Amino acid sequence: MSSIVDSPESYFRQLVPAVGPLLEELEQEARRENIPIVGPVVGTLLFLLARVAQARVILELGTASGYSALFLARACALNGGRLLTLELDPAMAERAQRNLERAELAASARVIVGDALSELPRMDAVVDLVFMDIEKADYIRALPHCHRLLKPGGLLVADNVGFKDADAFNRAIVTDPRWTSASLFSFLPGHSPEMDGICLALRG
Repeated sequence: MSSIVDSPESYFRQLVPAVGPLLEELEQEARRENIPIVGPVVGTLLFLLARVAQARVILELGTASGYSALFLARACALNGGRLLTLELDPAMAERAQRNLERAELAASARVIVGDALSELPRMDAVVDLVFMDIEKADYIRALPHCHRLLKPGGLLVADNVGFKDADAFNRAIVTDPRWTSASLFSFLPGHSPEMDGICLALRG
């Protein structure tokens, strides 16, 4: 049996996918302003998951500057669908909208200003994929709405499940028979933080 590579973090840091000038600019901005972003590895993973799932309607909870939204909106554009993304901070929502416009993806995405936990009960669209990246303590409160809005077989992706505040969510989703979930603790170059967990769950 082959052994694992030497210095795995250094090795896998060499394999980070190229993302282009706009996303690189947002990465630099995030470092300067301490804006948490998913980084190029998780961003590319989101794009791949959305494409494989052929997701036409994607809901994102937590937009910030729009880094992850750019990956999801690009998948939506190719799938012939649309991203709905919720952001509490009006200034951040405006920045995200500008970044989507710069990427020529504004037609494939709608940025909604508002608190996710307030907006979710009013939503009735059937969605194919949910990406959750709000306050981690709120994941457990958002989970029933994600189940209600996702189509059967729809995909939930929750970021930062390595945080202590996500514990209630982690324990709930792994024991709920309505979900089939896998939580992965990984090294994620460029992610905030780089050692963290991601939960993937299919709605039954």
